[in-house]
Amino acid sequence: MIKVTSILAIGVVAAISASCANNPTGSTTAQSPAAQRDYELLSGTWQLTRGVDNGTPVPANVARNTVLITDRNTFRFPKASRAGTSSAGHFTINPDTRPKQVDSIAEGGPNAGQVSRGIYEIPDPTHQRACFGPPGGPRPTEFTSTPGSHRILQYWTKIGPVPSQ
Repeated sequence: MIKVTSILAIGVVAAISASCANNPTGSTTAQSPAAQRDYELLSGTWQLTRGVDNGTPVPANVARNTVLITDRNTFRFPKASRAGTSSAGHFTINPDTRPKQVDSIAEGGPNAGQVSRGIYEIPDPTHQRACFGPPGGPRPTEFTSTPGSHRILQYWTKIGPVPSQ
């Protein structure tokens, strides 16, 4: 259970948790209109509805207790969430590729500073999905997580705006 939640934290880093050659440091300046739109859509409080870690489904009770807050290009897990290795970090997106790309960097834990490369999709304003490769590993090209792939596949539902701190 700890491993699953630890990997979820890295992956989300996550939810969205993109590789953006024009914006490698995660800054939010000089973005394309598509990137500005996606950062806006991704900002909010998200509930994990389904996850698959290296081919193994995330238990429903873990998903229920996994909440992610994204604010532009930063993310954090509230203390009540069961996310493990990194409680915060930042990400960059590149919505001009197919599939759209996301790069996530954890600020703490055993993978601090490593890039987790992923892909993402926003089918509507209240849903998103993301798939991440392992920290330092290759970017997935499809939304799958099979045994041995070391990928994390996540489905999220927006449950609210970014809360005041």
